[in-house]
Amino acid sequence: MIKDIRMVETAPVNGMSVRGVVAFENIANSMGESYGEVIGYMMRNGIQPNGPPFAFYHSYDDRSTDMEAGFPCAEVMEGEGRVKATTLPGGKVVAAMHIGPYDKLAESYNEMLRWMSENSLRPRTEMWEVYFDSLDEVNDPSQLVTELYWPYD
Repeated sequence: MIKDIRMVETAPVNGMSVRGVVAFENIANSMGESYGEVIGYMMRNGIQPNGPPFAFYHSYDDRSTDMEAGFPCAEVMEGEGRVKATTLPGGKVVAAMHIGPYDKLAESYNEMLRWMSENSLRPRTEMWEVYFDSLDEVNDPSQLVTELYWPYD
């Protein structure tokens, strides 16, 4: 279920992440691996996350997405291996809260598209999600909270 679709302006957010092209059916596994790599790097280097994990989708086609998964942090370093410094973009976005399982996120994005069309906004290719909890913390997937951000022109 989607709640509170709105236009907002976001500030850029620095972080550390792993980026790669991932088949849609492998997103969950890839994100888990990426988060593990990023947290491992951050712990070894004394970097603390300063917010919940994110996934940034640069582009996508019918089968895969160019995405990165990571954590925001005030201090970023060069990184090592697949872990690199990144910045979530600032600027004008349509934001919304998705309440429910991750496999229903597409429905919320479709609602956002409809809302943008009704408000004469043209969505960009990239978008990102911030995960406020996980299945490790919430027993009922219908209670998962994910904030969606979609830049527009």
